[in-house]
Amino acid sequence: YRGPYSSYPIKLFYTSNIPIILQSALVSNLYVISQMMSIRFSGNFFVNLLGTWQEAGGGGPARSYPIGGLCYSLSPPETLGHIAEDPIHAVLLPVPARDPG
Repeated sequence: YRGPYSSYPIKLFYTSNIPIILQSALVSNLYVISQMMSIRFSGNFFVNLLGTWQEAGGGGPARSYPIGGLCYSLSPPETLGHIAEDPIHAVLLPVPARDPG
């Protein structure tokens, strides 16, 4: 004897990957457009609101880091040292903008 048999419906919350992909694509496009405009129109007030960039020094591959504007606000802290330097940036960073890897 197995006892009473009945099915219990489980309602699962369906989440799609599409919003994550779209958010990543939009932020990537914002970074690229901001870098191009920052190079071309570096002194413009509205371009600086979009993002200001700094070239990374060192012997590795060339890389620009956002140091101001909207792009800086959307970028995750690189290291624990950056969190210590600017804790408000780490706390106020929107959760969907955090890059998992």
